[in-house]
Amino acid sequence: MKVTLLATAEFAVPTLHTLLERGHEVSVGTQPSRPAGRGRRLRPTPIASAAAELGLDAVELDDVNSPEGMSWLTETQPDLLAVVAFGQKLGQAVCKVAPWGCINVHPSLLPRWRGAAPVQAALLAGDEETGVCIIDVVERMDAGAVLGCKKTSTRGKTAAQLLDELSHTGALLMMDVIDSLARGDLERVPQDESEVTRARKLSADDGRVRWEHDAVDVDRRVRAVTPRPGAFALADGDTRLTLLAGEPMACVRGPLPGEIVEVGREGIVVACGSGAYRITRLQRQGGKPMDADAFLRGFQLSTGSRLGP
Repeated sequence: MKVTLLATAEFAVPTLHTLLERGHEVSVGTQPSRPAGRGRRLRPTPIASAAAELGLDAVELDDVNSPEGMSWLTETQPDLLAVVAFGQKLGQAVCKVAPWGCINVHPSLLPRWRGAAPVQAALLAGDEETGVCIIDVVERMDAGAVLGCKKTSTRGKTAAQLLDELSHTGALLMMDVIDSLARGDLERVPQDESEVTRARKLSADDGRVRWEHDAVDVDRRVRAVTPRPGAFALADGDTRLTLLAGEPMACVRGPLPGEIVEVGREGIVVACGSGAYRITRLQRQGGKPMDADAFLRGFQLSTGSRLGP
């Protein structure tokens, strides 16, 4: 099958690899290269880099809906248009280019968590499971019929770990859907609009740890914003610490939220509004990620001091 893949982020790379492994003829469209790093040099998108390694050219599209974008899409003559973490809204004309339709990989259990950051939203909300869906692309964001779905547990996982897992699950699910299309037995399940929830885009402030919250909520936040925008707290008033891993635990009442109640090889225990959170891995601003034991050899945190903000 001739598949035109519109993709940008690292999340889409397993789908590209799997399409090629299954023998499909793939054309790739992606977002333009962006300035990055200290030198602000143009850096290709992750999917463009992956395509280059596979000997494919990824065409940079300022706007896939533009006459130039539509011209390129038509030239690829796709049987199917596949969209994975592309980052541009598709118009109706784009969705009608391929005779077998336009389908998308979305990392949530739709209709729960439509929108920009569904994995992070699931973790922040304390969802015990999430997953990935293949859906038809329609005019409204993430509102198309569900063509396939796979679930997974969120237990103990960060957003980064879940996105990596779901990127591979989604790639295989995409192949199942394509096979069903080819056989003519694909079932389209409309989404229940009464069950829709929205996942907003996260801001840097979403990473601020709120010690007055329950320890379980602190744990959810750390996992939801790792690696981006990153969970953070302040030590000594203005030293920013990025919290990379930890666990909620029991704590007797008494300490104020944010107070360090224990410092040791197993981690840094901080009192929360209810319970406590043990920080097991963290990073000082400008430093390297470290386990708590190694971190404490170079940066002193004492029992009774408080972490902000």
